[in-house]
This record gives sequence, C-alpha cells and structure tokens, in this order.
Amino acid sequence: MKIDETDLRILDFLQKDANLTAKELSAKLSLSSTPIYERIKKLEKNGIIKKYVALLDPEKLDKQLMVFINITIKEHQQSKRARFLEKVLGLEEVVELYHTSGTYDFMAKVRFDNIKKYRDFLVNKIAPIENIADIDSQIVLDEIKYTTEVNLTDYMSNR
Repeated sequence: MKIDETDLRILDFLQKDANLTAKELSAKLSLSSTPIYERIKKLEKNGIIKKYVALLDPEKLDKQLMVFINITIKEHQQSKRARFLEKVLGLEEVVELYHTSGTYDFMAKVRFDNIKKYRDFLVNKIAPIENIADIDSQIVLDEIKYTTEVNLTDYMSNR
C-alpha cells in the first residue's frame, strides 16, 4: 500500500487520539469526511491500523510494579522454543514479550501490585517452565517516558 502525506497526517492524529471522528479529522485536514473515512478504512484493511485501544493508568488500577524479565533458553530448536513460547504467552501477567538479540533470548514485561505477587509469579509460574537456562529481572523504579506512538517524521523522506 502506498501511503501519502494525508495518510500520515491521519495516522498521526489517530495515534494521539483514536476517538477522533472522520468529521473531526476532516476539519483538521481540510478535506471532506467521506475521503477521510475511506482512507481510514483502507489503512485498517491493510493492517497499518491494527486496532483501537484504551490506554489505562496502571497505578490507578493497582498495577504500579513493572518488571522486565530477561530470559535465556537452553535449547533453540523449533519445537522446544515453541513449547517455551506457548507457556509464556499463556501467562496473563505477561503484557509484552520480545525475542531479543544479545545476552538474553527474550524480554517480558509484567505488572503487579506488589513485590510479593511478583515473587510468587517468578517462583510458581516462570521458573517451572521447561527450557529456561537463566532469568534476570529489572524492577522499574521510575517510568521516564512511555508512548505507543510510532514516529512518522522520517517516513516520507525515506520513500
């Protein structure tokens, strides 16, 4: 799909506020609502807009303890890696999971209301998973910057 400047502006507005209607976007972009609506539908259909979500405040929901868990697996063969992933992805406490390069193979982000619940999770849910060689945790002391936005500034200049 070819993305033009108008599509980028729509994406930029929507990632800042997904509640904007086609009518509100049309006022911001000096276009009528119908082409804006059609562009949004095209962006959704092509998977550029994956979904719309509500971003919640973890502290107000008593999930202020954020921990990054770095995991090294013992064996990398496909079937063993797949079983490991199936187990980790089945843990509701894991809110993000990344396959990484470097010292560790995976990084998981988890949230809890207190350190005891994290310890119980680590001991009773993560440690028993087969194929784990090493676990290293970092407790987040202060979240300095957080965004879900994708930087679109250089997109057009790189095309």
